[in-house]
This record gives sequence, structure tokens and C-alpha cells, in this order.
Amino acid sequence: MDGLWVDIGIGIGELIYTFFIVFAMNFAVDKGLPQDISRKIVHIWAGGLVIFWFFYTTGWGKYIFMLTPAIWVFLLIFTALTKDENDPTVKSMTRTGNPKELLLGVMFFPLMLIILTFIGYRTFAGVAAVASVGFGDGIAPIVGKYYGKHKYRLLGRTKSIEGSLFVFLATFIAAILLGFVFFGDFYLLESLLAAIIAAMLEAVSPRDVDNFIVPLGVWAILRFL
Repeated sequence: MDGLWVDIGIGIGELIYTFFIVFAMNFAVDKGLPQDISRKIVHIWAGGLVIFWFFYTTGWGKYIFMLTPAIWVFLLIFTALTKDENDPTVKSMTRTGNPKELLLGVMFFPLMLIILTFIGYRTFAGVAAVASVGFGDGIAPIVGKYYGKHKYRLLGRTKSIEGSLFVFLATFIAAILLGFVFFGDFYLLESLLAAIIAAMLEAVSPRDVDNFIVPLGVWAILRFL
């Protein structure tokens, strides 16, 4: 029972972790931070939630962890349907200030976390999958927009070589570091494979569904190959 109470406390900390970045980015947007940058900072910060997998101490931890993304799914739906562009969540998580954007790629992120926690909890494949979307896919649009000088078109979407390169690098580095910290192994070959798959899938994924396609693709490759 003591372990369960510890896990409940960790779950509360996990929820606070997510609310902190939303309100911090709302403040930053009010001070002039572009919304597309705020959105991706939230995206990257949310990728860090995977660290909480390893804080839980009982078999209930897996399910307590999923409460935070489940709460956010509900909050995003509620906000999209009832709030306007002045809401903190809208300002920090959308590109244009349209609340309906929350029902697309933004909401897919917590849904993806729930799925990956079911199928990849405390495995390297699961960790690498979250790293690919949280850090790789999170950094790529910022790099592509502000530093992407070499463009290419694929399946009707314009991408940049610089952005795709940073998907690869961010996924590779994050997977290596997380693998070493939580499993005591650098997983160099697996991290390299995850980075290649993440960069390829991010390049071809339709807009707003990359939060599903990239991590689930990375997980499947690492799990079954």
C-alpha cells in the first residue's frame, strides 16, 4: 500500500509537470514568443514524460502514468469545443490560435502516449519511440522553418534537409542517452535504426498524423526486427 501511495504522488507530480509548461508557454506567448515555437517547446517537454515511466514503483504505475495523458485528451476536447484564442492551452499549443487545432496533431500526442505505455512500457523500443516524436519530431519544424535552406517536396509536402537531419540527430542522441540512463546500455545500433526510421517517417507522414505514425513505426521496427 505504501508503494501505491508513492505512485499516486508521482502521478500528481507528472500532471503538475504538464501543467507547468502550458502556463509557462502561455506567459511566454504573452511576452512575444511565436506560437509555433511555443507549440513545439510544449511538444518537446511532453516527450520528457517518458522519464516518469521509471519513477513508478508498483504494478499500478503503468496505469497511473496513463491518467495524465487521458486527462489531457479530455481537456483538449473540452478546450477545443468551448474556449477561444485567449485560453492558455490554445495559445501555447496551436499554430494559429484556432482552438479546433487541438483536435488534430496536438490531441494525437497524449493518445500516442497511452498506446505506447500499453505496448512499450519500460522497454527500449517504447522509450525510443517516444524520443522520436517528442525530441526528433519536436525539433524538426523549428529547425526547418528558421534554418531550413535546402527544401525538397515529398508526397505533396515541403520539407527541408536540415529539418530531417535534426529528426535523425535528436532521435539518435535522445535514444542513446535514455538507453544508457535507464537500461545501462547505449543501444547504438538500435538508436541508429530508430533515428533513420523516424527521419524517413517524419518526411512522408501527412500533416497532423505524424504524432502517431513516427513513434508507432519506430516502436514496431525495434520490437519486431
